[in-house]
Amino acid sequence: MKFDKETVIVIAICVVAIFAWDPLARHFGWIAAPAPVAVEAPAAAPSPAPETTPAETPAAPTPVPVTPAAPAAPAPQLPELPPLALNNSSLELTLAPRTAQITTIRLKDYLNAAKTGEVVLDYHPELQPGAFVISCEQPLTVTGVPVSRRFNDREGLVVRELKRADGAVFTAESRWRLSDTYLTEYRLKLRNPGAAPLTFNQLTLSGGDLQPWASLSGDRVRTDPHRIDYQTVDGEFGDLAADAKDAVFFGALPPVRWAGISNKYFALALRCENGPFQLIRNRLRLPDAAGKPVWVVSIGAELSPVTVPAGGETELVFSYYSGPKIAAELAAFEPDAGRILHLAWGPLNYLARLLLWALVGLKGLCGSYGVSIILLTVIVRLLFWPATAKANASMRKMQKIQKPLQELREKYKDNPQLLNAKMMELYRTEGVNPFGGCLPLLLQIPVFFALYETLEGAVQLRQVSFLWAADLAAPDTIFRIPLGFFDLPVNPLVLAMTGLMVLQQRMTPTAMEPMQQKMMMAMPVIMLIFLYNLPSGLTLYWTVSQIFSIVQLWVQHRRNRDAGGTPGGSHERRKSSNGTGSRQVKEH
Repeated sequence: MKFDKETVIVIAICVVAIFAWDPLARHFGWIAAPAPVAVEAPAAAPSPAPETTPAETPAAPTPVPVTPAAPAAPAPQLPELPPLALNNSSLELTLAPRTAQITTIRLKDYLNAAKTGEVVLDYHPELQPGAFVISCEQPLTVTGVPVSRRFNDREGLVVRELKRADGAVFTAESRWRLSDTYLTEYRLKLRNPGAAPLTFNQLTLSGGDLQPWASLSGDRVRTDPHRIDYQTVDGEFGDLAADAKDAVFFGALPPVRWAGISNKYFALALRCENGPFQLIRNRLRLPDAAGKPVWVVSIGAELSPVTVPAGGETELVFSYYSGPKIAAELAAFEPDAGRILHLAWGPLNYLARLLLWALVGLKGLCGSYGVSIILLTVIVRLLFWPATAKANASMRKMQKIQKPLQELREKYKDNPQLLNAKMMELYRTEGVNPFGGCLPLLLQIPVFFALYETLEGAVQLRQVSFLWAADLAAPDTIFRIPLGFFDLPVNPLVLAMTGLMVLQQRMTPTAMEPMQQKMMMAMPVIMLIFLYNLPSGLTLYWTVSQIFSIVQLWVQHRRNRDAGGTPGGSHERRKSSNGTGSRQVKEH
């Protein structure tokens, strides 16, 4: 294959596009620039706030399909109380005793993009109160100083006396207990000192809010899914994209068993152990750290009705998840919560979750996610070795009969029906299936796509180093070349991937026409442009896959050479014994 003038021009244009792609993509918003992450100052004690309801906070630009509460009465001036902090090895919850809400969730094992501090999930008062705030159809006020007690690092209690707008007084005892990881058990006891039953027609518990991952952590990501997931009492799953139309996002839903919000890597999820609840959701367009408007989404659980007997109490128990999208951790919250992972689209999601399970298992054996990616890629390619070998052999057969096929096309170019009949006769004579090179490869495509999505969305790879790559969830940039208007990153893995792709093309049997071959020559350069900033975990997988393909092609070539023949078989043998193969074709 020659590098003629047209080919050189196409490759030159592609190389120029490499330099221009990144600044153009940022200018037009195709690639989101990483948001600056501010260094956190030492946390100050949150100022106590009066008991609030969703109606007391500024309304979202779109209506929530629930009955709004009446304006809250002014709360009495009460002394400020120190925050209540609960800790385990993975999580720190900071709670405000006056409102019994989570003000911050600190994830100890995860750093922001700048690595200046831990990832903190903080509630947005513009949208609604933080997790575990209770409200009802009437405004609530705190009538006395809450009792706050911390039993140990993982367990705390807040007791408050609350008064409804109709004058009914009750006691709310909130108790939190952290598990070993990211689960929190929340128990809410409502005590009624009155002589008549106390009924709440709409008792709501807030589940907190979550913003997109890139704006939360400052990471630069290719995709950033942001949605609400839920499972109904009938076992049906559903999800609502954060940017869905109002009619969809706020549409009526049946009662649910659990619900959660997730972004690319993290999730908040809520389940009521007393039974199903009505899902409350809200959203607000707020600026992130870079000033870019993003959707911040919140959820809540509405229980209707809830009755507290006269002189008695009613206890409500909730499970709450706040942490990374790790299948084993989500399963501890709810066996079916793995849906929150959203690794791939449709049926591929189940295959991607299986591959993620295999990746985590391999890491447990070898101790490195980088080595696990290599092993998983090799295992998948070994499973498809027979199909790939069959495809390569079929393409080689097709390559061997290209000259007779071209002669047939020239001879019967004015008679398409006869040309088709002669071509099919040639295929039967030579034992060639024209689709034999495509069908085995098509079987592999779902697996390779699922593996691609698995590596692109796995939180386990974030900020994990391997060889020179500092982060398997980011490009493996080793240095940048200053060009004045733009600093060109040098990413070795994607460059190696492109070179190996060219080598594989030269080794792969092809039945393409010259023009098609030229187009295929430009494909590695085109892919280099669009995939240049691919996360290094993905380029590692792709590079290993290319090496495996080259090794398989070399093995097949050597076997054919040692056997003293070619997969083309009969045509080549007739050519050597009877003169030219073209004469055999013409005699048909």
